[in-house]
Amino acid sequence: MNFEKYKQIFHEFADDVEFIDENIKKLELNKDCKILDIGTGIGAMSTLLALNGFSVITGEPEVDPETESLNHHNHHNETHDGHQCEQHKEHNWGNWNDWRDSAKKLGVEGKIKYQYFDAQDLPFEGSSFDGIFLYDSLQHIPNRVLALNECLRVLNDNGVIVVIEWSKKQIEREYKTYGYKIEFIDPQDYLKQKDISTEVLKGEIINFYILRKN
Repeated sequence: MNFEKYKQIFHEFADDVEFIDENIKKLELNKDCKILDIGTGIGAMSTLLALNGFSVITGEPEVDPETESLNHHNHHNETHDGHQCEQHKEHNWGNWNDWRDSAKKLGVEGKIKYQYFDAQDLPFEGSSFDGIFLYDSLQHIPNRVLALNECLRVLNDNGVIVVIEWSKKQIEREYKTYGYKIEFIDPQDYLKQKDISTEVLKGEIINFYILRKN
């Protein structure tokens, strides 16, 4: 797959796209399986999944773009190395409408269905999905234990949950360069069930966590 156009569209969210794409392929999911992308954002994950041939349901909570005040990656204003670091606000894309434009440019708009939902109370029946993906999403969810339990509830017995979060190396780089304060997230810290197996694939920029029911 040629990622040149993808990288032009998604910028920082495409820095490790080859690593992510390689590991998506290793999951060996059937192209007709049901896929859920939690936390649409600018559409980087849902679009990449669609480029891999999957039909995707994606979504996040409905917010008012006029009052939405979350900060991108939980970044905070800090004084770092004697300089005041500029606050990088959450990309406000008019309620994230730009994911459609990006998907259309890459020819996969028809493979993505968007709907509003809360990861802590998913509006789906049990065992509804074969694959569930959270890319830079878990860190933004207030109750991570509840969200992961909801993912497990709607996951098929033979399905897979993929959590993608920033590596410690990348977090350190962001802090040293920009003063960004990003929380390191490992989903294993929020899973108490003994019947869940976790595989961790560490990349230079992100970590790729694969969760399965035993």
